[in-house]
Amino acid sequence: MKARSLPPQGFSLVEVTLAIGIAGFCLIALFGMLPVGLKSNQAAVQQMLANGILTSVVSDLKTTPVTEPRGAATSSPRFQIPLPAQNSAGASNPLYFTEDGRLTTDQSQSMFRLTVTFLPNAGSRSASLANVKITWPSVASTANASGGVESFVAMDRN
Repeated sequence: MKARSLPPQGFSLVEVTLAIGIAGFCLIALFGMLPVGLKSNQAAVQQMLANGILTSVVSDLKTTPVTEPRGAATSSPRFQIPLPAQNSAGASNPLYFTEDGRLTTDQSQSMFRLTVTFLPNAGSRSASLANVKITWPSVASTANASGGVESFVAMDRN
């Protein structure tokens, strides 16, 4: 009686080697994209935090109470940003914020720098005009910052 031979089962050495090579190539490509993804995520988080701070500062400026006489110099209620008298220009001292958006006086522990510049208004209505700019990192000059957000604000203080 003739013995029946079974066909070989499993993958050959060539097939296994080829599969490992393809999987290794895919893993190398995946690990190569990892730093780009992390950097992109970090930039998105910083942008989100800066926008949150910007929203908070603009709200603070807009909720500044009306002064008597109207349009006199005053300070914002929350961050104590000095607002000059209407139709006059000026800039506030920079304010510093930590990574979680809290105001700090220590520049070395801060992440964001806020600069508010007030512009003169030549219009018939006497709105206070402000350019609000947040840059990061806070220790870098505004020109050398790695990122920033900026907004123009008009506040009716009449």
